[in-house]
Amino acid sequence: MKFRPDIEGLRALAILPVVIFHAWPSALPGGFVGVDVFFVISGYLITTLLMQRLAAGSYSIGSFYAARIRRIFPALFAMLALVTPACLLLLEPQPLREFARLLGATSLFASNIELYRTTGYFEGAAELKPLLHTWSLAVEEQYYIVFPLLLAMLWRHARAWIGWALLAVGLVSLAYCLRLMGHDAALAFYAAPARTFELMIGSGLAWWMGRSDALPVRPAWLEASVGWAALAALLASLIWMHAELAFPGPSALWPCMATAALIWVGGSGSAGVTRVLSAAPLRWVGAHSFSLYLWHWPVLVLARHALLDQPSPVQAALCVALSVLLAWVSLRYVEAPVRGARVGQGALLAAGASAIAISLGVAWAIVQLADRRAARPGVEAELRAGALDFSADRQRCHSRGNHWIDYDARCLFGPAQAPASLVVWGDSHGVELARALGDRATQERVAQLTASSCPPALGYTPPGRAQCRPANEALLERVIRDGDVTTVVLVARYEYYLRSPGADAFEQGMVESVRRLQQAGKRVLVIDPVPIYHYPVPAALAQRALRDSDLQAHGQTLAHYRDSQARALSLVDRMTADGAARRIALSPILCGQGRCSVLDGGHPLYFDDNHLSMHGAGKVAAAVLAAAP
Repeated sequence: MKFRPDIEGLRALAILPVVIFHAWPSALPGGFVGVDVFFVISGYLITTLLMQRLAAGSYSIGSFYAARIRRIFPALFAMLALVTPACLLLLEPQPLREFARLLGATSLFASNIELYRTTGYFEGAAELKPLLHTWSLAVEEQYYIVFPLLLAMLWRHARAWIGWALLAVGLVSLAYCLRLMGHDAALAFYAAPARTFELMIGSGLAWWMGRSDALPVRPAWLEASVGWAALAALLASLIWMHAELAFPGPSALWPCMATAALIWVGGSGSAGVTRVLSAAPLRWVGAHSFSLYLWHWPVLVLARHALLDQPSPVQAALCVALSVLLAWVSLRYVEAPVRGARVGQGALLAAGASAIAISLGVAWAIVQLADRRAARPGVEAELRAGALDFSADRQRCHSRGNHWIDYDARCLFGPAQAPASLVVWGDSHGVELARALGDRATQERVAQLTASSCPPALGYTPPGRAQCRPANEALLERVIRDGDVTTVVLVARYEYYLRSPGADAFEQGMVESVRRLQQAGKRVLVIDPVPIYHYPVPAALAQRALRDSDLQAHGQTLAHYRDSQARALSLVDRMTADGAARRIALSPILCGQGRCSVLDGGHPLYFDDNHLSMHGAGKVAAAVLAAAP
């Protein structure tokens, strides 16, 4: 297949945004779409290669898979071999166990399936998974397993229908993706069938460009117009897209079609935009793109584990520099020698199978080691046990995903014969508070009305939670009509919604909720935002104990809390300024003596990086009950 320098440069436009997005998320909000650019490029190159071999009569499934092993396995397994010891040194038992499972899944190119089972790509926990980024590699490898067989079958039995077949597969995949976006966005993100339409854009383009009648002579003005417009569209998607969009869905078509247009224009090699993409600096980055993709994410994640916090911008820059160095070393001393080595097809296949088998064995051994570490008694074990100090009724009583709990099925805590006069209405930050209030209440029962990523803000639709708005309106009407309810406690993770594109609507919705409840004669209590951390508190405390450092020093200063939550605290001021609602200030409860506490009497006050544990919620519950006699 003819080398395309512009496609190598286009790879740079795929990897650089991804690295920037991961290192400095606010600098390039749409940088994650670089992965979608890779998908289109892969679909185009693989289909072009396969069709050329089919036409020449040299097509072989065995040789294709051997070539994939030669291209992918050296860099991938070199990365795994170096990241694994670092994880053994830095990870707590539970994250280490999760790493081991993901290591095994990665070696089988099924990490997207494992990640769907355990996390969401944009959730905080995802930031601590060193192999999170391998999901895209798994999607491509699953495509490599199925697509060559499909294409060979079509070539033999329905050659004239290949274009229509590729279009049909792409449309079915897109339809499946759109269907999933409405009720399981995580599956739409990770599942290969939901991502296939992006690969099919590249595959369909390769088939069309391989036709003799595919505009063999193209006017210069057409190439220039399409090329520069496509480059502008691709760059615009990197700036204007953001993680809170429903993605992939229709939004992914924007960068994917722009990428396809750039590949099409580059076919002649004469367009101005093609010369730009073929520039030496972009080609150098593009040549290292695969290795850089493999290395940058684990380096950033391991830095988080070492720091027990999010890297500063300068620290992130050092991580990126190290990643570039590792990518260069990988390409020069690992990948290039293997690509140039004279190794037979059988030996390559055997080597690939051996690498997979060894990785599975290492993954099994790490699980055993993690279990032994977790079983060791001591202060560290007591601290990390705080990760389990959440409401025993969280699963049963909390709305999440597509599971919404009706008002009549709400959970009630407290004295069985008392009226259900106290309501906790909020997102997941209200779960433990509701249970803690119920455990302490003596004169009333406490109703839990909580839903993941769904704050008590009327008229507001959070990212990816279209059902939240009507659900909140329905809950409010039931609360207003419920004569037993006298007090409503509003709680939310304010900073999460205030950094999303709909921040203004969130603010207006919170104010409106207070107004509607007050007009209905309900007493309203508003809980201040909880101090947020960037590393799970129980794990951080356990690591600090192992490192013999001050445990309480992990807590942020009061000044940092006020600065980082300034907009949220200002919103609470607005909600309570006219006396319509009463404020429950958290700084006197959690942030005495100039520093916010993360530990009380040996018990972590959080069970992760932003949710109060039952112990922590108990401290807040006491203040709430005092304000709601």
